[in-house]
Amino acid sequence: MKKLSVILAILMVSVPFRVEASSLQNSFLFKCTVISQGVENEWEFSSPNEYEVEKGSLVRKGADAKEDVTSLYEHLNVSELSQVDELVTRIKKYGYDADRFEMKWMDANGRLYTWVWDKEDSE
Repeated sequence: MKKLSVILAILMVSVPFRVEASSLQNSFLFKCTVISQGVENEWEFSSPNEYEVEKGSLVRKGADAKEDVTSLYEHLNVSELSQVDELVTRIKKYGYDADRFEMKWMDANGRLYTWVWDKEDSE
Protein backbone atom coordinates (compact mmCIF):
# COMPACT_ATOMS: atom_id res chain seq x y z
CA MET A 1 0.00 0.00 0.00
CA LYS A 2 2.88 2.32 0.83
CA LYS A 3 4.46 1.66 -2.60
CA LEU A 4 1.16 2.54 -4.31
CA SER A 5 0.98 5.83 -2.38
CA VAL A 6 4.54 6.72 -3.39
CA ILE A 7 3.85 5.89 -7.05
CA LEU A 8 0.68 7.99 -7.02
CA ALA A 9 2.53 10.90 -5.40
CA ILE A 10 5.27 10.72 -8.05
CA LEU A 11 2.70 10.63 -10.85
CA MET A 12 0.84 13.61 -9.43
CA VAL A 13 4.04 15.66 -9.23
CA SER A 14 5.41 14.58 -12.60
CA VAL A 15 2.17 15.14 -14.54
CA PRO A 16 1.23 18.75 -13.82
CA PHE A 17 -2.18 20.10 -14.75
CA ARG A 18 -1.95 22.84 -17.31
CA VAL A 19 -4.04 24.38 -20.01
CA GLU A 20 -2.42 24.69 -23.38
CA ALA A 21 -3.49 26.87 -26.21
CA SER A 22 -5.38 24.98 -28.83
CA SER A 23 -4.19 24.98 -32.41
CA LEU A 24 -6.23 26.98 -34.85
CA GLN A 25 -7.14 23.82 -36.77
CA ASN A 26 -8.69 22.42 -33.58
CA SER A 27 -10.93 25.47 -33.24
CA PHE A 28 -14.29 26.16 -34.83
CA LEU A 29 -13.99 29.95 -34.84
CA PHE A 30 -11.43 32.66 -34.19
CA LYS A 31 -12.20 36.32 -34.76
CA CYS A 32 -10.05 39.16 -33.47
CA THR A 33 -10.96 42.80 -34.07
CA VAL A 34 -8.61 45.62 -33.12
CA ILE A 35 -9.38 49.28 -33.60
CA SER A 36 -6.15 51.26 -33.54
CA GLN A 37 -5.80 54.91 -34.51
CA GLY A 38 -9.27 54.89 -36.06
CA VAL A 39 -8.52 51.88 -38.33
CA GLU A 40 -10.38 48.59 -37.88
CA ASN A 41 -8.26 45.46 -38.27
CA GLU A 42 -9.82 42.02 -38.28
CA TRP A 43 -8.47 38.48 -38.45
CA GLU A 44 -10.95 35.66 -38.86
CA PHE A 45 -10.94 31.88 -39.13
CA SER A 46 -13.99 29.62 -39.46
CA SER A 47 -13.71 25.88 -39.63
CA PRO A 48 -12.89 24.00 -41.71
CA ASN A 49 -10.64 26.24 -43.78
CA GLU A 50 -11.88 29.82 -44.18
CA TYR A 51 -9.50 32.69 -43.51
CA GLU A 52 -9.98 36.43 -43.84
CA VAL A 53 -7.95 39.50 -42.90
CA GLU A 54 -9.26 43.07 -43.07
CA LYS A 55 -6.96 46.02 -42.48
CA GLY A 56 -8.94 49.18 -43.05
CA SER A 57 -10.46 48.82 -46.51
CA LEU A 58 -8.02 46.10 -47.63
CA VAL A 59 -9.52 42.59 -47.53
CA ARG A 60 -7.62 39.33 -48.12
CA LYS A 61 -9.20 35.87 -48.07
CA GLY A 62 -8.22 32.23 -48.28
CA ALA A 63 -4.61 31.15 -48.61
CA ASP A 64 -3.54 34.79 -48.88
CA ALA A 65 -4.88 35.46 -45.34
CA LYS A 66 -4.07 32.12 -43.70
CA GLU A 67 -0.52 32.98 -42.60
CA ASP A 68 -1.56 36.28 -40.98
CA VAL A 69 -4.48 34.71 -39.12
CA THR A 70 -2.41 31.74 -37.93
CA SER A 71 0.47 33.98 -36.86
CA LEU A 72 -1.77 36.22 -34.75
CA TYR A 73 -3.59 33.27 -33.18
CA GLU A 74 -0.29 31.69 -32.16
CA HIS A 75 1.08 35.01 -30.88
CA LEU A 76 -1.98 35.56 -28.69
CA ASN A 77 -1.61 32.03 -27.25
CA VAL A 78 -5.38 31.63 -26.94
CA SER A 79 -6.83 29.32 -24.29
CA GLU A 80 -9.92 29.19 -22.12
CA LEU A 81 -7.89 30.78 -19.30
CA SER A 82 -6.72 33.79 -21.33
CA GLN A 83 -7.23 37.14 -19.61
CA VAL A 84 -8.23 40.20 -21.63
CA ASP A 85 -5.41 42.37 -20.20
CA GLU A 86 -2.84 39.75 -21.24
CA LEU A 87 -4.34 39.59 -24.74
CA VAL A 88 -4.23 43.40 -25.07
CA THR A 89 -0.57 43.38 -23.99
CA ARG A 90 0.20 40.69 -26.58
CA ILE A 91 -1.61 42.58 -29.36
CA LYS A 92 0.47 45.65 -28.49
CA LYS A 93 3.65 43.56 -28.82
CA TYR A 94 2.28 42.43 -32.17
CA GLY A 95 2.31 46.08 -33.27
CA TYR A 96 -1.21 47.34 -32.54
CA ASP A 97 -1.85 49.96 -29.86
CA ALA A 98 -5.50 49.12 -29.41
CA ASP A 99 -8.25 51.60 -28.68
CA ARG A 100 -10.64 48.65 -28.70
CA PHE A 101 -9.96 44.91 -28.66
CA GLU A 102 -12.55 42.20 -29.21
CA MET A 103 -11.90 38.51 -29.66
CA LYS A 104 -14.19 35.52 -30.05
CA TRP A 105 -12.94 31.96 -30.01
CA MET A 106 -14.87 28.71 -30.19
CA ASP A 107 -12.88 25.71 -29.06
CA ALA A 108 -13.06 22.16 -30.39
CA ASN A 109 -15.89 21.38 -27.95
CA GLY A 110 -18.06 24.19 -29.29
CA ARG A 111 -17.60 26.46 -26.25
CA LEU A 112 -17.58 30.14 -27.21
CA TYR A 113 -15.28 32.55 -25.36
CA THR A 114 -15.44 36.31 -25.81
CA TRP A 115 -13.01 38.97 -24.61
CA VAL A 116 -13.72 42.71 -24.97
CA TRP A 117 -11.50 45.61 -23.92
CA ASP A 118 -12.00 49.31 -24.51
CA LYS A 119 -9.26 51.83 -23.80
CA GLU A 120 -11.77 54.42 -22.55
CA ASP A 121 -13.11 52.00 -19.95
CA SER A 122 -9.63 51.10 -18.69
CA GLU A 123 -8.44 54.66 -18.02
